[in-house]
Amino acid sequence: MEAASQIVNNFNPAVFLEPRGFIKVLEFVLAIFAFATTTSPDTSTTFTVKDCGIWNNKTGPVSKTFSYSYPYDLEETCFKLPLCEGNTQVQPGEFCLLEGSKSSAQFYVFVGVIVFLYCLGAIVLYVFFDELYRRNTRIVLADFIVSCVLTLFWIISSSAWAAGLDDVKLYTDPYDGGIFQTKNVLECQEKGACVTDKEGNFASLNVSIIFGFLNFVVWLGNLWFLYKETPWFKVQAKPPTQPDSVFAISSEPKTSSASKSAVPSGDGAPKGNNPQNNPNTNTSTTNPTLAVPAPSSITI
Repeated sequence: MEAASQIVNNFNPAVFLEPRGFIKVLEFVLAIFAFATTTSPDTSTTFTVKDCGIWNNKTGPVSKTFSYSYPYDLEETCFKLPLCEGNTQVQPGEFCLLEGSKSSAQFYVFVGVIVFLYCLGAIVLYVFFDELYRRNTRIVLADFIVSCVLTLFWIISSSAWAAGLDDVKLYTDPYDGGIFQTKNVLECQEKGACVTDKEGNFASLNVSIIFGFLNFVVWLGNLWFLYKETPWFKVQAKPPTQPDSVFAISSEPKTSSASKSAVPSGDGAPKGNNPQNNPNTNTSTTNPTLAVPAPSSITI
């Protein structure tokens, strides 16, 4: 109970006013959108054989539909042959699409989930253990290094998934993907014998690519604010210390040697003009001379 109450007392919502706080929340939300828009779509492609009469003596179009979804392993997406029932020239079986994008899609979702979990942990650390975060430089450095790695993961996974999505669009198109040209689909080999009725809806997957590169930009910008928390930046930002003696200015004015010799000593009169020190001086006829000290020159 004491530990729980201490954690609650350490709650510091002011972290969200700092760049590292509200940017982490933004990264948390963008990661959810990135992998959610990749895994949620379930779409399909439909094409039609215009006339099966030449194959089974039954006129009329025949439609075929094949569906695909995450992880877009198109090699496992198949439809039955022959397209026209009763076509004895085609052996019964299945035709599967040529190539998929399973690895790139799974890696992209993996990065999104890892980032989602890391942002959640970082937010808890910032809010409830902010004092420990600032005091322990190892935690600060670990946060910065892990963020660098995740930033690199975002650009790699986004680029790979963008290329993988192009493959998905290509191989699910019956004409461009080679379905109409393959020898196994005999009913569609003649030009114009088959037409594509509906292609897959890739709007959500296109948005997932945008979120991937947007995540990379946000994480790249956040690295600067995390770097400012590290001791590496604080050492460089600290102004250099210089000895105080270099800039010390004496508060006492300097006097020249001439002014020192002109200053009266003793009772204020020079010793040479003191009648008591000079026996040849007639004190009754000689007027005493007063020595006027020379103006002192102050050197600044």
